[in-house]
Amino acid sequence: MTVKIKFTVGSIAEGYKTVAINIDGDKVSYKILRSGLLDTVKKTSPEFEMPDKWFEELNAIEIFSWEENYSADGGDGIHWELIAEDDEKIYRGHGVDAYPETFARFMDWLDVIIPELEFVDRKRSESLTIYFDDEKLCIDRRSKSLTVTKKNSRHIYDIGDEIKNLFDCCQKFFDNTDTTDADINSGTHAEIEIVRHDGTRQSFETIYSDSFISGLTDFLELIRTTANDLNAKIFAPPPLGVVNGSGKYILCKVQFKGSYKSYTYRTEDETLTVGDILDVPVGRNNEINQARLVDIAYCEEYELPFPLSRIKSIIGKHVGEVLNI
Repeated sequence: MTVKIKFTVGSIAEGYKTVAINIDGDKVSYKILRSGLLDTVKKTSPEFEMPDKWFEELNAIEIFSWEENYSADGGDGIHWELIAEDDEKIYRGHGVDAYPETFARFMDWLDVIIPELEFVDRKRSESLTIYFDDEKLCIDRRSKSLTVTKKNSRHIYDIGDEIKNLFDCCQKFFDNTDTTDADINSGTHAEIEIVRHDGTRQSFETIYSDSFISGLTDFLELIRTTANDLNAKIFAPPPLGVVNGSGKYILCKVQFKGSYKSYTYRTEDETLTVGDILDVPVGRNNEINQARLVDIAYCEEYELPFPLSRIKSIIGKHVGEVLNI
């Protein structure tokens, strides 16, 4: 059987990749026609043997069952076009920021055939496993599954296309967290393993708290939208309690330059006083900004205005020139 494929994917900002693949029986060859912004790496490969599993995977992707148009409303990002033909059929289709269900598998397949173009980010997370207490949480991109293993039970969920949102969320907070600073004796900890697209594994122990891994609570709540029928300890990481000698939490209200609105942070520093200029984390990326301390309160846990895991900690008193207030 002969199969011919011509595929283009990319954007104006990142450039376009165009390849042509020819499969003749158990032999395959390809041409790189465009390779990105500069379009300098053009190549024609010699014919080489195609393993049966590559052809089986291509058949499983079912390109000839795809619709012709997957363009999203107002989409102006990733464009793709595909022409595929075999001895009996021909497919012509395209899309903008929208894709067939098996499109990700097709990109993986291309990445195996033509690895030098890196159709898939080599450092993309493919699976994430969290071991916490006697429970285990695993999400797997390929199978689009979420598995929660408890002491006496195992629960598997098919989460479909939501898998991309989960991995996007997980990539942001793990890539921005320096786990090498974790003192696992200072709080309840977990073991975490991430497997990347290139096969590398990253394993580490870390404090299992939103106080240390910023965004962990949001990530777990996103998972709960799928596993909302399951009560598991792994979905409720204990906060790192910040209490003073009297057993109360210290909350501080701060104001930023040009704003009369106050924001609540927490601290364990009992030397802070109203009027101090503080360094505090701001926004999803926890960028450091300066703010003025306008109020201090000592609260029991039931008096907290938000769950403790959602209240960010003050970094400390600002040292040096005050830039932002």
